[in-house]
Amino acid sequence: MRRLLFTLGLCLGFFGLSGSGAWAATAKVDHLSFLPVTFHVGEEAEAFALVHIEGGEAQAFAVKAGEGLPSPGPHADPELRSVSIGKGREGWELRIRFVPWSPEASRLPALELRGLSIPSLAYEVSPVLRRGEGEPSPPKAQLDPPGSALYLYGFAGLAIFLAFLVFASAAWLIPSASRLLARRKAAQARRDLGRSLAWLAKEKARARPEDFYAVLARAFRLYLAARILPSAPALTPRELAGLGEDVFPVPGLRDEAAALLAESDAVRYTGLEAGPAMMGEALTRAARLGDAAEEALNDGL
Repeated sequence: MRRLLFTLGLCLGFFGLSGSGAWAATAKVDHLSFLPVTFHVGEEAEAFALVHIEGGEAQAFAVKAGEGLPSPGPHADPELRSVSIGKGREGWELRIRFVPWSPEASRLPALELRGLSIPSLAYEVSPVLRRGEGEPSPPKAQLDPPGSALYLYGFAGLAIFLAFLVFASAAWLIPSASRLLARRKAAQARRDLGRSLAWLAKEKARARPEDFYAVLARAFRLYLAARILPSAPALTPRELAGLGEDVFPVPGLRDEAAALLAESDAVRYTGLEAGPAMMGEALTRAARLGDAAEEALNDGL
């Protein structure tokens, strides 16, 4: 009889443990906030939530991307950087660091980590241009492929610095020198764009489409900033298309420029496939838009 009761107890204990491990504990959100309170596309933010645990027990943990955090894919939006949970003064604290890549409201994905079920959390990205304002916030730093900074910033910065040293005194003393300086800067901006496009034409056969379009978009934005719109590096394609036509020197230039940058974002962030033919067409479009802008701007000098 004792042996039967002992065997029955072992079976009940085994099935009880198995049943308790089959269900993950669930984190229920009591309070949710973000640091910083407002954040933009490409800016790292942290979701902070006070939670209580239901259906089991939780243990503190911290995981990072590539170190225990499941990888959602190369073009995930948002991009998860880390997830951690631990005990604080007010109870369990959940922290999720992430980077949004789309300028619309979205949600952090639901997760199953270390036996804990974490629900999906909603967030909203703050637009660079606030409603009713015409000027955007300062440009945010963008990640460029290795080596592109030398071509885009090094040569451009050196050329502008030399041009300033040579013509600064003449532009200050002689009124006609200001027009000469304006023409020189215009020609330099177009040459910088042409130099970047020529380099991309040589590299497109072996470059990844995402890297190719990142350099192309950056070079084209720098040209727009130098010649037409200083705030161009900070604007999304949608915000660029929402500006007035009178900002641009040629009718239709706004929409074509926004379309080119939208194509770049689609290849970089949504997985749009791009082959050599499509990449070559993008180079041709960028060169044509630069030539059209220069022709109209030079007529006004």
